[in-house]
Amino acid sequence: MEELATVVKKKSEKAEVKITRYSACSKCDKSCSLAGDSHDQDEIVLEVEDRIGVTPGDQVLVEMEKGNLLFATIVVYVIPIFLMIAGYFFGVWMAALLNIAAAEVAGIAGTFVFLILSFLINKLFNSHLKKTSSFEPKIKRIINRS
Repeated sequence: MEELATVVKKKSEKAEVKITRYSACSKCDKSCSLAGDSHDQDEIVLEVEDRIGVTPGDQVLVEMEKGNLLFATIVVYVIPIFLMIAGYFFGVWMAALLNIAAAEVAGIAGTFVFLILSFLINKLFNSHLKKTSSFEPKIKRIINRS
């Protein structure tokens, strides 16, 4: 995934870049009730690895590997859903095993327990990502020098 960004600050081997994110309706000048506030633009500031020597004000191309982005998306979004479904069936199975009549309530409880488990997995994944640089965006090239 590639994004255009502007270098805000330079820090030794890293740089802070500002990426402007546009909504689907950002180029539309009409005011319609469907768009609501989506005509707005959001700006995010990221710290990225700088191997090419940028200066503040440079417009750069920032890249994150697609495979890493897909893997992170699966961990953050897909695994919690699967764990919630598995938690429901685990709760129902435990209710049947322990002869508890309220199998539905046990299934719902299992869903919440496994949802919390998925949050813990995401937290562990996040702490692992902070130690590796493979998931950090990198400056690929300079588009315009300031």
